[in-house]
Parts: sequence; C-alpha cells; structure tokens
Amino acid sequence: MLGFPQNVRRTQDADGYYISFSLEDKSVPSLISTENIKTAVGIDVGLKEFLTTNTGETVSVPKFYRKSQSNLARKQKKVSRKKIGSNNWRVAQNRIARLHQHIARQREDFHYKTAHKLVKGYDLISVVDAERRAEGRSEYQRFS
Repeated sequence: MLGFPQNVRRTQDADGYYISFSLEDKSVPSLISTENIKTAVGIDVGLKEFLTTNTGETVSVPKFYRKSQSNLARKQKKVSRKKIGSNNWRVAQNRIARLHQHIARQREDFHYKTAHKLVKGYDLISVVDAERRAEGRSEYQRFS
C-alpha cells in the first residue's frame, strides 16, 4: 500500500467477501487552466439515449437487464420449485443473486468505459442539468 489506510470496509456480495481500503492520494493532478482547453463537449443524459453530445453523437442504452430477462425468469422458476430454506433453495437463490450481480457489473463497466472515452477525448465536459431543462415546461405538461 502507498499510504496509511483511512478507512477499511468489508462487504459481502453474491460471490463472496470483499475488503476495500481507502487511502489518501497526494498525486491527484491539478486542474487545467481555461487557456489550455483545446476540446470541449456538452452532454445530455436521457432515457431513450444514454447520452447525446452537442456534436450530435449519441450513445444508445445497452439493455443488459432485458437481454438477461429470460435467463432470470428460468432461474426464478427453478427457485419456486424448491422447498424454502433448503440447501438446494439457497444454491438456486445464490444463482439468481449472481446473475443480478453480473447485470450490475455489466452496467458499471459500460459506465466506466463511456466516461473513460469522454475524459480521454475532451479537455472540458459540460453536463446539462435536468432541472434546468424542465424549467421551460409548464406545470401540467410533466404529468401528461
């Protein structure tokens, strides 16, 4: 380890236990001055598209849950046939938990890769605030 741990945390997931260490990092780079910014992008995060840039580039939403839905339904059906509390029931429940964990990790990986692509490609990233976007709408349009 590079420093003294600030915080240590133990968590349990479907596939086992994990230990996390929080360390103080003194090597964080400083901010770029506004004169040195060469490329900038504005992004809008939405529901139909994951994000849209000001240049018109869109990143579609990967439907990880929808793709795994039939597999999940099959595993849940198997659990429903087991006696609650038995070892076979626990194993089947763990298989469902691991599938949910797999879906969550796919989403997390997609988010990290998309963010990494944006950070490496642009010096400045501006995000549209959802509250500001809704200001132009009337009170009743939101409920239609």
